[in-house]
Amino acid sequence: MLSGKDLCPGSRWSELVGLLRALPDGELGRAELLTEECLLEEEGPLRVYWIPFERLNRAARIAIIGLTPGWYQMRQAFSAARDAFRAGAIDELGVLDHVARQAGFAGATRTNMVGMLDAIGLADALGIRTSAELFGQRDDLIHGTSALRYPVFVDGENYRGANPHVDRSPMLTRSVHSQLATELAEVSNALLLPLGSAVEGCLRMLIAARELDETRCLFGFPHPSGANGHRANRFRRNESALRAELARWTTKFG
Repeated sequence: MLSGKDLCPGSRWSELVGLLRALPDGELGRAELLTEECLLEEEGPLRVYWIPFERLNRAARIAIIGLTPGWYQMRQAFSAARDAFRAGAIDELGVLDHVARQAGFAGATRTNMVGMLDAIGLADALGIRTSAELFGQRDDLIHGTSALRYPVFVDGENYRGANPHVDRSPMLTRSVHSQLATELAEVSNALLLPLGSAVEGCLRMLIAARELDETRCLFGFPHPSGANGHRANRFRRNESALRAELARWTTKFG
């Protein structure tokens, strides 16, 4: 069990947890998940749906921030939560722990992330052997989240940070200033690792509004996805700056 474990601020868990228990067996599709019950907000072509990604780890030393869960993560999260309940889980926060582990970063994305984090010295800063431990025996040190906590779809497709940009959508901007700012304040000593330029933009919005301390942010970290062909070159260009940002955080919060 994680120390400091709780629900994220503004969690919809108590209202919507019943949906998880009622899900049918087998592979879940859009008909089961992209429903009116799960729909939280809409604006033009944008639709925001609930997902059981609401675990908060206040004791985290690093928060890894994606843009928004996509359809694959959404399906994985709902399936993991349903299966945990049917396996007899009675601790609802334990279900959220299980969901986070099953639907979090995996595969090449995790491997690439670990390699870059170890290269800039994060493992040493956290007192662990390798950053890979964050996804296993030392998950007490990590908080995983998204700039837009709940899945956002544009005309039914995954939202990727443009058309519209976050700051051009009143609904998405409101989400950043309410949900994300509040959540990051709860993990007050954590280093913040934004994955991709759209997420960096969201954090800079909060910095400009004086809702976030810039010394917590590790800017310039390449998105670790295997599909990012510029990852290695960008990391080489930014490695020294990333080391300096990590040292700055360590001095203030370490």
